[in-house]
Amino acid sequence: MNSVCVCFGLESAPAGMTLPDSEKDYLDVYKPAATFLYSHPDYSMFFSFNGNQIQFFKKNHPEFLEILQQLTNRKQVEVLGGGFYNPVFPLLFPIDRSGQVDMLSAEIRQTTGKRPRGMTLCASSWDTSLVTSLETCGMEYVMLDSSVIPPAKRMYLPVIMADRGKSIDIIPLYRKFKPSAELPAEEYLSSMFTAVKKNVRGDDYDNTVSERYIDVQFTHEEFRELLKSGYLLSIHETAKEKFSGSIRFSYPSSYLKTVPVRVPAFITAGMSADIAQWAKIPYTAVTKSDGYPVTIYDFLQTYPQSQALCCRMLYVSMLINQCHGDKARKKAAREKLWAAQNGEGFVCTSKGSLVNSLYRQKAYRYLNEAESIIRCCGDFDESVSSFDYNSDGTDEYICRMLNYTSCIKLRGGEICELDVMQSASNYADNPSRIEEFDGCTDDYYRGMFVDHIFTDGDMENYLQNKPAGTGIFSQMQYCETRFSGQHNEIQLQAQAEFGERKQGVSLRKKYLANSNGFTIQYILKNESGAPLHANFVVESNFTQTNYAEENFAPYKVEIVTSAQKQEIDTTKSASELDRSGSLADVSAVQISDSENGLSFMFEPNENCGFSFVPIIFMRPEYNGTKIVPAEMTFATAMFWPVQLEPGMEMEKTVNFSILNINRKGTKKTEKRK
Repeated sequence: MNSVCVCFGLESAPAGMTLPDSEKDYLDVYKPAATFLYSHPDYSMFFSFNGNQIQFFKKNHPEFLEILQQLTNRKQVEVLGGGFYNPVFPLLFPIDRSGQVDMLSAEIRQTTGKRPRGMTLCASSWDTSLVTSLETCGMEYVMLDSSVIPPAKRMYLPVIMADRGKSIDIIPLYRKFKPSAELPAEEYLSSMFTAVKKNVRGDDYDNTVSERYIDVQFTHEEFRELLKSGYLLSIHETAKEKFSGSIRFSYPSSYLKTVPVRVPAFITAGMSADIAQWAKIPYTAVTKSDGYPVTIYDFLQTYPQSQALCCRMLYVSMLINQCHGDKARKKAAREKLWAAQNGEGFVCTSKGSLVNSLYRQKAYRYLNEAESIIRCCGDFDESVSSFDYNSDGTDEYICRMLNYTSCIKLRGGEICELDVMQSASNYADNPSRIEEFDGCTDDYYRGMFVDHIFTDGDMENYLQNKPAGTGIFSQMQYCETRFSGQHNEIQLQAQAEFGERKQGVSLRKKYLANSNGFTIQYILKNESGAPLHANFVVESNFTQTNYAEENFAPYKVEIVTSAQKQEIDTTKSASELDRSGSLADVSAVQISDSENGLSFMFEPNENCGFSFVPIIFMRPEYNGTKIVPAEMTFATAMFWPVQLEPGMEMEKTVNFSILNINRKGTKKTEKRK
């Protein structure tokens, strides 16, 4: 080995950035980068953009695109392709993969005059099936984090992978060679050259190839600091003065034209190591040492909310693929689907908490808008169906009604997804508390119509928002006793043991779906030979759907008690308003989301106690050094005392309705957006 070719590049910004953030990113990163490159014509780089970025530049800074085109024409800059919305490609159907790639390629060719030949992947999430998909789209190479490449194949040369007659070049990205301004430029270049030379000495290509290469991709924060401090320029000047002939700078496609060999390899499914470390234990960095690669599927299983979004995305994609007739509406729905596939909603970003709730809610909005469009393609029929929606081995129940689509699961017998067509939000997208970050752990999923049965002591703790008992039924696996798609009816049952005396109790639960909501019937039975004294609780959690304002409390609560309507201050919990933590003798509860023009009405057949608490979930930022507020849930509970003799039953029924309200905040919201 006589020389090393170095390729520096800049990763794309998140595909869902707001306009102010995009403007700040342009001023801090892209404008200085364009100025630097234009004034140093012998400095080469590669850029990675998503489609939203290019459209932002077109509308707000066309001068940047003009300079970018000049830089590509003088063969100083290469613009990489990828997915228009930077999706996690292994999760997509082939038609969505090719659509995303072709859409961004067309945008780049129109903007720069050149079709991209290579691409990057969100989180370097790789799957063997991508070889055929990407080669079919005309991609010649793909860039992956070096941690995905088998160690024996990391020879600082291009890797080639074949699958069923198709092949594609793979260029490793080496994070370990990212420069640091704390290390003098000469020392950085010398150590890099020495490390490469040492690693390749005597390998199979030592006598064949005289030059090896290193690709390094910077985050926006890293690039901004290196450029602002003058370190990038120092590296370039030092390479010319002291490493002439042994270190040069280029960009990927230029280097690929000169290298005479490829390293054959089979790359199994995997993802970038800096993200894979978070995929074993929720929000905790763990370095795996078993040699088994971590995949995007491992990540989804660790983070249930991301898994739920993926299931929803695949379901809507299936609806679109099965749609026939109105091609214009089908095309519009697919474009909404692609926007929902933004990778930041499924994995993580370089800012904020690991799984970003803002991007996830945006994705749900796009998916619900896509489903609304598809419903207009033909005569929509309400339906309740049963199948394995989330691929966990048990069936879920999907209720596609006029005003909503919901998913009911057997675990907890609860509504784990509630997508309202009008507001285009999933109101059941809730996390659970974790001791390390939130002070206590919830041993159940915080969906809607979660059932608990508590002792008096546990009930007191529950109302004070303190760790309570298990609640029993919230963790039970219900079984189906009757299902009728024709009558929109789902009947479930669970058996449990309650209290220290292990009293037998059973709970039958019936959902009757209608166009505007559900009727839920409960029958609690004392199966033991002793009297049952307990508290029966029905909990429903509403996720935060609006992120336009800080400290935003989206829900207004009104209750009817003693035939009087009363509005409740929801900035505080019920325990802060009343020492008991509950409001008594409540005959109706209305929870309003004024921003989206919706109300949720709970009408029990018997007066109940009512409690609520806004819960702010704390999570680590992407680098794990700081714990920040990540999202909010508005937790509500209706409850009744239970006094049952042996063999006796108690019946409760709740009518749950989704209502349209006057959207007073519409103009304000649109203006703010």
